Amino acid sequence: MAQTTPRRRAAAVRAARLALVAVAATFLLGACAQAGPGEAHDAGAAPTGSSSPSVPVDDGDGTDDGAAEGSPSVVWLDEGTSFSLTLFGSSTCPPVVESVEAAGADAVTVRLAPADPGMCTMDFVPAVSEHALPAGVDGRPVTVDVVPAEEGAEPVSLELP
Repeated sequence: MAQTTPRRRAAAVRAARLALVAVAATFLLGACAQAGPGEAHDAGAAPTGSSSPSVPVDDGDGTDDGAAEGSPSVVWLDEGTSFSLTLFGSSTCPPVVESVEAAGADAVTVRLAPADPGMCTMDFVPAVSEHALPAGVDGRPVTVDVVPAEEGAEPVSLELP
């Protein structure tokens, strides 16, 4: 019977470590993969109009920047015609708007689609979407209620000045 030399033992340990790293990398890459091509949702374009966050968040420096804090925000893209909505979530499974409906002369209800059931990365990034103001909404300010798809989740109220 052949005796194991320190050199052979060290080579076996290196091979075992390399195999463990390869298995771990496979699992990590698989967890980040999307379900299939073309299934990612388009979050839309960044707003190009005037920008004033509608969810005041005092971060201690005298500015009210909801988006900087990770809070939802809305801004006019073309006042009275279109607005931009910024929500936060996973970059691979961003929040998606299902519908935008008039809820009065000065109110809009935005309903979110159910979350993607696939694997999502655990990052927290903005998802910006652009929406036309529904017909009949002509009052100011405009309240924008964002209704999550999850049952029991509380809506978030935002304001377009």
